[in-house]
Amino acid sequence: MNDQSRCSSLEIGVLMLPGQVPLDLAGPLQVLLSAEQLGAPLNLHFFGPQSSLPWLGPLQLSGIAPLPSMPLSLDLLVIPGQYRAHTSSDIRHQAIKWLQQQTPYCSQVMAICSGALLLAAAGMLDGRRCTTHHALLEELGRIAPQARVQGDCIFIEDDRFLTSAGISTGIDTMLHWLTKQLGQYLAQQVARELVLYWRRSGQEPQLSVWLEGRNHVDHRIHRLQDALAADLAYPWTLAEMATRSAMSERHLRRRFSALTGLSLMDYLMRLRLQLARQLMCETDWRLARIAEVSGFGDDRQLRRAWQRFEHVPPATWRRTRQP
Repeated sequence: MNDQSRCSSLEIGVLMLPGQVPLDLAGPLQVLLSAEQLGAPLNLHFFGPQSSLPWLGPLQLSGIAPLPSMPLSLDLLVIPGQYRAHTSSDIRHQAIKWLQQQTPYCSQVMAICSGALLLAAAGMLDGRRCTTHHALLEELGRIAPQARVQGDCIFIEDDRFLTSAGISTGIDTMLHWLTKQLGQYLAQQVARELVLYWRRSGQEPQLSVWLEGRNHVDHRIHRLQDALAADLAYPWTLAEMATRSAMSERHLRRRFSALTGLSLMDYLMRLRLQLARQLMCETDWRLARIAEVSGFGDDRQLRRAWQRFEHVPPATWRRTRQP
């Protein structure tokens, strides 16, 4: 947890525009509300050119404050995606002008899905790595030809700017921000509260390895998968996994393979490798420490598993993921 979060609330602003994509707004907002319920010091503000907005059919969003005439010092400004057909050119121009005035005063700016197009139109993504929904990548490149648009990830952080692929990835992006501000333990509590299997890093495709093998309804296997993901550093044995799932070892091996298409040990190795990838991107730890935290024990074992899935050594892979 950083010093600021210990002493005062984190000030978070949300830009509210017509045609807001429901999950682009509700997903990241629920992460913040859950964190607040768990004791996180957050202070939310909702700004927009209109005091109320249509949202889902007869439902309305109200209580929206006017766009501040003077820039505010915000720890985070969130720009949810919009259905652009529902946003008039006048309102869009007003929002872009306000962003140009406000973003220099924000510690970080987060655009969800098509919100990146608004940031691009404001000139904030020039020279930066960024992403958006896969259907909008070409348009993002046209709006910001000097931006470094990427389509092989679910979110990207470049300096103060976070952009995401959209819909559910806004949840991953907000959990990433929450982790950096208030620590991994709180973010994991929030993920557990929201019944998320695990938060995803930005350096992975839309189908996350954390979700691989979860498309089944056996609660015993889900319980075991949750336990593995929650403590990858633990030296899991087949006997302990069988006890956790309330099955015999033989039945567990057969049942797990039939439901997931993977052996237990291959599944565990894939989770550990993905955690190692995340730590390579999010920390400056040495490979030996990453191997220990991710459950491989030492860097020799990590390198051995790494060679099965990657064509370049860990150090080379890590350099290509750095800004």
